[in-house]
Amino acid sequence: MAFIGILTETMTNVLFPTLMEEFHIGTAVVQWLTTGYLLVVSIVAPLSSYLNHRFTLKASFIVAIALCIAGLLTAALAVNFPMLMVARILQGAGTGIALPLMFNIILEQSPRSRLGLLMGVGNMVCAIAPALGPTVGGVGVAAIGWRWMFAILIPFLVIAGVIGAVTIRQPRPTERVHFSWAQLALLMVGFVAFVFALDRFGASITALTSSEPNASGVLALAVVLLIVSVAALVWFAMASKRSRDPLIHMGVLHSVPFRWHLLAYVMLEGVTIGFGYLIPNLAQLGFGSTTTVAGLLILPGALLGAVLAPVGGALLDHFGPMRPILSTMALAIVGIVLMLLMVRLTASVWMICVSYIAYMIGFSMAYPDTMTAGMGAVRTAMQPDGNAMFSTFQQLAGAVGTTVMSICLGVAQSGRNLETDKAAFEAATQRGGRAGMIVLLVVLICAFLANVRAFAIRRAR
Repeated sequence: MAFIGILTETMTNVLFPTLMEEFHIGTAVVQWLTTGYLLVVSIVAPLSSYLNHRFTLKASFIVAIALCIAGLLTAALAVNFPMLMVARILQGAGTGIALPLMFNIILEQSPRSRLGLLMGVGNMVCAIAPALGPTVGGVGVAAIGWRWMFAILIPFLVIAGVIGAVTIRQPRPTERVHFSWAQLALLMVGFVAFVFALDRFGASITALTSSEPNASGVLALAVVLLIVSVAALVWFAMASKRSRDPLIHMGVLHSVPFRWHLLAYVMLEGVTIGFGYLIPNLAQLGFGSTTTVAGLLILPGALLGAVLAPVGGALLDHFGPMRPILSTMALAIVGIVLMLLMVRLTASVWMICVSYIAYMIGFSMAYPDTMTAGMGAVRTAMQPDGNAMFSTFQQLAGAVGTTVMSICLGVAQSGRNLETDKAAFEAATQRGGRAGMIVLLVVLICAFLANVRAFAIRRAR
C-alpha cells in the first residue's frame, strides 16, 4: 500500500503534458496534482502518533486502504481537473496513514539485531517508488492511457488489503488519548501557507523577469504567506509543549543528533522527489523525448537502488551508521556533479541516465540508514513521535522539492513558447534544468554536513 501510494507521487509528473492538453491547464496548475498530494500526506502523517496509541494497527490499515482505493477509482473516472484533484487528496490521506504505520510496525516488532536491514527494506519503498513512478507513468500512458494507469493499481491494493487484514497483529493495548483539532489546524495552516509562499515566490520571479506590472503584488503576497506559515508553526510548537496529549511530542527534538539526522533525511527526500519532477520534464521539454523515454531514464537507477537499499541497512547493522552513510552520500554527490556536466545542447539525454544511476546507488543506501540512525538517538517510548516527525517532514520536503524544481523550469521558460520557437524553448528548459540541479547539489551537500554534525555530537558524547 505504501509503495503504490508513493509510486503515484511521481508517476503523475510524467502525465503532466497529457493532462495539460486534455484539461486545458498550465504548468503552474497541473503541478498541484503532485504538490497538493504531498501536502495532504504531510498534514495527515503527524496524526500517526495519535492513531498509534488510540486505534489498533489493523483499524488504521483498513481506513488507509479504503482511502487509497477510493482515490485511485476517482482518478480513473475523473472527467475534469477538480475531480482528479479530489482523487489525489483521497490518495494522499491514505498514504499519510500508511507510511508511518509501516515504520511503526517495523520499529515495534522487529528483532533489534535486524533493525537496520528491515528499516532498509521499509525505506526502500520510500526511496524506490518515487524513482520508479516516472518510468511506470511514461510507459503506461503510451500503452494504455492515463486513466487505466490508476485503475490497474486497484487490484494490487485489494490484494494488499486482504493480506494486511489477515496478518497484521496488535502487540499492545490501545489507549484513550485526547485529540487536539486546534493543533491540527495550526499545522495545516503552517504547511499550506509555506508551500503556497514558495509557489508565489516563483510566480513573482517569473513576473519580474517578464516585466509584468503585478510582480510586486505577487511578491508581497508571498512574504505575507511566509510570515503566516512561520507564525502558525511556532504557535503549534508552543501549543504542543503545553498540551498533555500533543499530536507530536516536541520533546523528541531534545536529542541533538536526532535533529541533525532528521534534517539530513528531509533534504535527501527533497532532492530525490525534485529529480522525480525535473528529469522527466527536462527530457520531454528540453530534449524533445517521448513520455516513454522520459520514464525509462529513471528506471536503471531505480532498480539498482531497490537492490541496494537493504544492503545499506545490513552494512549499518555490521559497521554502525557513520561509515555507510557518509561514503554513500559522497557517491550521490558525485552523481549530481556528473549530471550537471551532461546537461548541454549537444549531449544525449541518456547521459543523464548514467549519472542518475550513480546518484541513486548512493542515495538508496544512505537514505534508510539516516532514518535508522536518527531513530536510534531517541528513547523507545518516543519512537512513534520520532517516526511521525520523519514521515511528516519527508512528505513536506517532497512538496517543496517539486515546487522549487517547477520554479526553476518556469522562470527559465518565461517568455518563450514551445510551439512558436521550439529551439529557444528547449535551450531555456535546459538552462532551468541545470539551475535546478545546482540547487539540488547544494541541498545534498548540506544534508551530508548535517549527518557529519550528528555523528560528531554522538562521538563527543
